[in-house]
Amino acid sequence: MENMEKASIIKTAIMAANQYIYSKNNSNMILFQHQLDVLLGITSRGSDLKFFHPRNLLPTECLTVIIDIMRETGEIKPSLIIKCLQLLRNLAADKDIRESLHESFNLTPVLVDIIKHTCSSAVNSLCMESLHLLQRITYGHKMVLQESYVQDLLDFIIQHITDPAEDCTQVCLGLLVNLCKDNFAVQTHLKNLENSKRLKRTLLKHISGSESNLDFIIYSISVVTSVWLHDQEYDMVFKPSNLNPMFQSIFNIILKGETGMSRRYGVDLFKEILKDGQIQSTLSKFSHLSAYIDAILKLIPASSTETVVMIFELLLCFCSIEGVRSRISRSVLSTLDFNGRQQFSDMLIGPVNQVKEPLLATVHWAQQSPDTHDEAPLYALDFLTEIYEELIYSNTRVKYSAHADLILPVLLSSLSSEIDIDTDLCVPRKHCKKKVKSLQLLSVLSGEDDIRKKMVAMLSPSVYTQLLDFQLINNRVTLHVSKVSLGGEDWSEEGVHIVIFCMELMSKLRKYMPNLDGLFCSLLQDNKLVPFLSAGLTSADRTVVQTALQLFTFGTSLDAFPTVLIGDSMASCNARKREMTENVGSTPLTLGSTFKSMQPPVSLSHNHNGDFSRSSNSDQDASVQSIIEKMQTGLEVKDINRSEIIDIYEHKIQAFQTKENHLQDLLDAKTLALSQADRLIAQYRSRRAQYEAEAHKMRKLLKDSELQSEEHRERLNDIMLQKEKLSVELEQLSQEYQKLEHISEEHQHLSAAYSDITDRYESSQKTLLSLKQELKTLTEMHEILQKHNESLKQQHDLASEQLSKLQEERKQLSKQLKEKETKLHELTKTHSKLESKYEKAEKERAELETGLDKMRDTLNKTEQTRKQFQQQVSSLELVCKQHEADLLSKDEQIKELSTQLEKHTQIAALIHSLSSGKSESGASVAK
Repeated sequence: MENMEKASIIKTAIMAANQYIYSKNNSNMILFQHQLDVLLGITSRGSDLKFFHPRNLLPTECLTVIIDIMRETGEIKPSLIIKCLQLLRNLAADKDIRESLHESFNLTPVLVDIIKHTCSSAVNSLCMESLHLLQRITYGHKMVLQESYVQDLLDFIIQHITDPAEDCTQVCLGLLVNLCKDNFAVQTHLKNLENSKRLKRTLLKHISGSESNLDFIIYSISVVTSVWLHDQEYDMVFKPSNLNPMFQSIFNIILKGETGMSRRYGVDLFKEILKDGQIQSTLSKFSHLSAYIDAILKLIPASSTETVVMIFELLLCFCSIEGVRSRISRSVLSTLDFNGRQQFSDMLIGPVNQVKEPLLATVHWAQQSPDTHDEAPLYALDFLTEIYEELIYSNTRVKYSAHADLILPVLLSSLSSEIDIDTDLCVPRKHCKKKVKSLQLLSVLSGEDDIRKKMVAMLSPSVYTQLLDFQLINNRVTLHVSKVSLGGEDWSEEGVHIVIFCMELMSKLRKYMPNLDGLFCSLLQDNKLVPFLSAGLTSADRTVVQTALQLFTFGTSLDAFPTVLIGDSMASCNARKREMTENVGSTPLTLGSTFKSMQPPVSLSHNHNGDFSRSSNSDQDASVQSIIEKMQTGLEVKDINRSEIIDIYEHKIQAFQTKENHLQDLLDAKTLALSQADRLIAQYRSRRAQYEAEAHKMRKLLKDSELQSEEHRERLNDIMLQKEKLSVELEQLSQEYQKLEHISEEHQHLSAAYSDITDRYESSQKTLLSLKQELKTLTEMHEILQKHNESLKQQHDLASEQLSKLQEERKQLSKQLKEKETKLHELTKTHSKLESKYEKAEKERAELETGLDKMRDTLNKTEQTRKQFQQQVSSLELVCKQHEADLLSKDEQIKELSTQLEKHTQIAALIHSLSSGKSESGASVAK
């Protein structure tokens, strides 16, 4: 469906929603439900959700209206809310929309409010829809425990987890995993609960119970891992004897998971528990690891984009374990046959599900665009980098030339692809990341001689210059401004990585490629490269810093290397970072978007949702701690007892704590209000920009219409003048027309008379010609019939002669047949006599059994004579049958000849009648 159709559908949905908000009657509700059904149809699974991205105005307004309707839980029918939840669940399949629903639209408290009001007595379908959507949008986000709705949600979740009779236990466990992950406040809250022991027993029951399904086991292990991983009482859960069944359960849910979310939690659990060195060593010794790795590799060609990202994340996590990466590389290479590598290009063009080999499927994913396949190409390139690092650095003997033919064209097409930064359809940051990872993989492949030779033959210096020129012209690093001050998506850091790794690849290949060494040295001495080198040296990524240092050390050996400029640029970068951290420390209540883009240093311990409670009260904690230390060391006070001083300070500390809690509540409330205000301001700005653009278009259209109206007026005046001239000419032509009408009438009369005469003449000529032709045909027919009559007479004579001959032959055959019948009758009589004799002989043999030896010779002789007679009888029967067949064929021939004779007689009669009729007609004509 085109974007224009989607825009019209969303506009009608917004109008229907606004009508329903204005007057909540049944007709408006039915209209709004119909529009929701249409939106559900265009956002169903497998649909393209790019148009619904929050950066577009219409989808943002539509989501705002729908969420505003959902806030009025008590006044809206549950069926309508379920429709809204289903639509939001379809949209939450996209990562960007899912993040915006949680952060920009504040959907989480709305869903908690729906759960609180609808699930007080029993869990219904509305509650289940809300829980499923809440699990999806809270995944990967950190929740603030001080929020009241978070407390309500935790109470609801724990109540339904500990109650085994509930149907929503599985969803509640998944929600608890989301809330506990990397959230120290929620973890401590769960440890200090009153029914914490009951929750622990329930989770252990799910882990050890045989009746629990895989989702329950994964969720329970994830909660225990997040909250009680390092507790001594839970060492029994993670002891080596329990780890192997745990690994099998996680692998089974990854391989056989019914939903993407269950696989996602399985991969996250692996990533979490593999942070422990003991669990890593146990996994490397796991007996079924190779079989499971083979099964996971088979999922690469048969998975969707979202699933294959999880698979690559898991494989990359395994590659970080010592000894496992070599197993993965062996499994990848064991299924690939390079003898038929001419078909590799055809396989890469077709769909990925037609590829069976994991390496080919990974290369297929790597060549896809990030616009259509999100992060799958990036993870595929990371996985290929790990595989080829293991192969090259472990000196594994492989046909590297075949690997070069497979991978190098994909990497070169990725580097040569252009980035359109002006359109919304393109995501420059992901494209830059893909180029960075392609460059890293090329730098790894350049360590092998065969691949490096082919790389030198395929790469040209224009590829490097194209990459570098684009970054030198369009990257924000060259503008010397902060990331927050400019709008749009910031991809400057990825651009810096492109420049750094491109220069690293040039440094590795400059000895093997002609003219590349001079280009590399001239680029290092260029002042345009200074901001990129300084940004690389001050980067937070270790590999980028090390690569930039290598380039810097090589550049210092050059004469015109701008060392001073690089130092000044690094100082300015550090100053900008200091200003950003100071701004964050002084004004913590900024937009949520600025928190993400600024990335403050470690000294500021804040979370992504604006929780600055620890950092803001650090000075007070230090002062109170110093007072306590002084009191413990023995502060001498003469007038007042030490216990009274302690009571006074305890009272003051409690007062400070209450004030701190109150201030924290106010700060959280203000952050919420400010986030809502920022959302409204952003919507207002986007609407204002749209309205201004529309007004500008309308002004242009108005000017164009005015110019067109003036042109039309001038044309109309010209037309009026031409009309007057044409009216005079028309009068003159009307008079001439009347004269011509009289002439035409006379002409018509004459033409009618002439046409009658010509018709009569033509008809008479035609009749004469037809009569002549009939006479000719009749004469020709007479001649033909005479000739035919003569030929028939001759055939009749011949047929009569043949018939007489056949009759004579028939008489002779009948005589022969009678003679043979008499012979056959005699033979039958002799045969009957012989049979009677044979019977008598048998009777005599029965009576004279004692004289059997004497009569044996006579018996043999009689048997031989009997056989001879039988042979003679059979031969006579065959002869009789042949004669009968000959007689039948002769009869048939006689019948055929008689029929032919009758036909000839009939033809002769017809000829005779025709000749007599024609002679009579000729005589009449002669008379």
